[in-house]
Amino acid sequence: MRMAFVAALAALLLGAVPPTRAADESLVLFVSAGSPITRLEIIEVRKLFLGLTVIRSDLTLRALDNHSDGHLHEVFLQNVIAMPESAYNRRLLMLTLQQGARRPGIYTSTSELLAAVAADPSAVSVAWAKDVAGDRRVRVLRILWRD
Repeated sequence: MRMAFVAALAALLLGAVPPTRAADESLVLFVSAGSPITRLEIIEVRKLFLGLTVIRSDLTLRALDNHSDGHLHEVFLQNVIAMPESAYNRRLLMLTLQQGARRPGIYTSTSELLAAVAADPSAVSVAWAKDVAGDRRVRVLRILWRD
């Protein structure tokens, strides 16, 4: 009887633990399924998202910044751009004012971001792997970060 009580109590306590983020999150770089881009080096990704010109396969690439998830954006800034958000924003502003660099488009909805990338062969963005998995309109180029 006592063992059954302990087992039931343990089950209740374990069930009360709040869910955590998936242990296998991956941040991926993706393009339109029809894009001729097959590969981008990490330095090209950084340049692109800093507003600098990156040309591949005769296309001037466009960065679309994913702001749909605060954790995703934080991971992106820390592990890909290697800057805190305040420094990143200052850098974008400086490049825009000094060189006329084009700021990346900002998307707060994953579905709108996927549609925008799918419609533009020059568009490049980042998302969680689970958000682009199974979407035939887009193609993953590389994994940028994995938990």
